[in-house]
Amino acid sequence: MNLKNIMIDSLPRYECELPYSRIKKKFRPFLVKEEKKLLILEETSSQSEIYNGIIEVLNACFEGQIDFNTVPLFEVEYAFLKLRSKSVGEMINPRIVCPITNESHVVAVDLNGIELKIKNQTNKIELMSNFNLYMKYPTIKDLIDDTGDINDLLANCITHFEDPSEKAETKSFTKKEIVEFLESLTSAQYEKIINFFENMPTLEINVKYRTKDGEVRELTLRGIKDFFS
Repeated sequence: MNLKNIMIDSLPRYECELPYSRIKKKFRPFLVKEEKKLLILEETSSQSEIYNGIIEVLNACFEGQIDFNTVPLFEVEYAFLKLRSKSVGEMINPRIVCPITNESHVVAVDLNGIELKIKNQTNKIELMSNFNLYMKYPTIKDLIDDTGDINDLLANCITHFEDPSEKAETKSFTKKEIVEFLESLTSAQYEKIINFFENMPTLEINVKYRTKDGEVRELTLRGIKDFFS
């Protein structure tokens, strides 16, 4: 008799659909040992450790083959919020700082009220007539590999280049060559690539709070860092 397997098999299963890739998978609540791991991660300042820990827990709880290292970051965050809501509870109480009065407030957030805001944009970036590049949204792996240089991250997220006669995959070039290509762009061309990232889907919720001056103010929380601060 395997007591551990008996307990895990008895847990409820829930379904989650990743809102961008439309992948549907079932998942179970996380276990005590997995919750402890997440609590330990809250005390670390290492971004790579936090992301790796979240991926490890998601891979343990979700059934089937989802490589969470390869889906966009915002879908990893979405899956984690769904897992957290079914494992611990649907309410969280992040601490915020009012950008106007600089006061600290604890607010109540219902995880079910958090929405993925998807803007209508194309992954095709037209740099000049008959020459385009194509982008993908950053994944956890892209962020873990991030050196702190924005061009390294941008280079990781370019999938291929096209002109009327040829399609060239980025794997045909070295990272150095792609970074040098980015550095050779004009400011206007470079801004088109930056805009792709600035407009990528985000998890958001608006929270209201009252400051000491009696004013009711509103703040938008975005992403896991804001929700669990």
